[in-house]
Amino acid sequence: GKIEENGSGTPGKFMNKVDFFIVGQGLAGSLLAAELLAAGKTIHVFDADHQGAASGVAAGIINPITGRRLVKSWMIDTLLPAAIATYKKQEKLLGKRFLWRTNIHRALNEPGEENLWTTRSGYEDNADYLCPDLLSGSPEGMNAVLGRGIINKACRVDLPAYIQAWKKYLLTENLLEIGRFDYDAVKVNNEEIIYGNQTAKKIVFCEGYQVVNNPWFNFVPMVLAKGEVIILEIPNISWKEIYKSKLTYVPVGKDRFWVGATYEWKFADGQPTKIGKEQLMEKIVKDVNFPFKVVDHLAAIRPTIKDRRPVLGAHFKNDNILIFNGLGTKGASVGPYWSAKMARYLMYGDAIDASVNLDRFKAL
Repeated sequence: GKIEENGSGTPGKFMNKVDFFIVGQGLAGSLLAAELLAAGKTIHVFDADHQGAASGVAAGIINPITGRRLVKSWMIDTLLPAAIATYKKQEKLLGKRFLWRTNIHRALNEPGEENLWTTRSGYEDNADYLCPDLLSGSPEGMNAVLGRGIINKACRVDLPAYIQAWKKYLLTENLLEIGRFDYDAVKVNNEEIIYGNQTAKKIVFCEGYQVVNNPWFNFVPMVLAKGEVIILEIPNISWKEIYKSKLTYVPVGKDRFWVGATYEWKFADGQPTKIGKEQLMEKIVKDVNFPFKVVDHLAAIRPTIKDRRPVLGAHFKNDNILIFNGLGTKGASVGPYWSAKMARYLMYGDAIDASVNLDRFKAL
């Protein structure tokens, strides 16, 4: 094999033959790489480092109870323990912390919302997650609200740090190649995938919203939603938990708060916009009554599938070309469990649950 640049500026030798190619080193690709490496498989990862990748901007919140109707998140009783165990194991491997346990304080603005909270927290199924005792008023530095409810057992995963830690690890081990992936250069040859001078048994595309450009999987029905966020600095606030009012306020350390997010279904690109910033600022000034300063304004495109479920499986005509995508807005919680299932499918052919199987889009 020839000496190539491995993206970190030092010449490195890539393995010529691996078990799996993984295209995309966002949350899906990193989680899958971790599972396969832990099982002793050989991999080669490709990443384009593109603008608009959701994992680089997302707050990484694992919220067991979602929406105005306070509904338990899909599969959360299974997903939550799997996520915690996965991130803790990888923290040890990478020597970096990216998982924090937290509560989420939800602003309740009218008696109807308080009543719904009281009713829902009485359901046995929700007892683990919805605290029945309501707090009065808002947290320090925020404008008055009627009261707030507390969602227990939430987590925050520092996704940008997680992705960076994996990037560093993969580069150090010569398992990551940075640059645009050329679909046209993929050759499928007798159960083998050939790309340049490298071969693999299978290739898995974990490309987030970029799947819309993928010649094998562009039929997957994506509902791309762009999100914009603002990083605020609010000195003198001592609370450390997540607060949801008009926007979500996530303390990320050093007086900084991740604040977001907008939802835009029509957009030109993944860049932050003036309109997005105005929408956020309009809500921030209604929520925050301490002096603050805007430190950053970011944007990304969420890879959400029409039915809000991930997608796992092999291409209908080529079973060595596969997809793992659609982690969507709840990626931090759904990613770990389903990446383990994806890895088992790749290694042992274990069946993939119908709710997330690529087969559900066969008719398209």
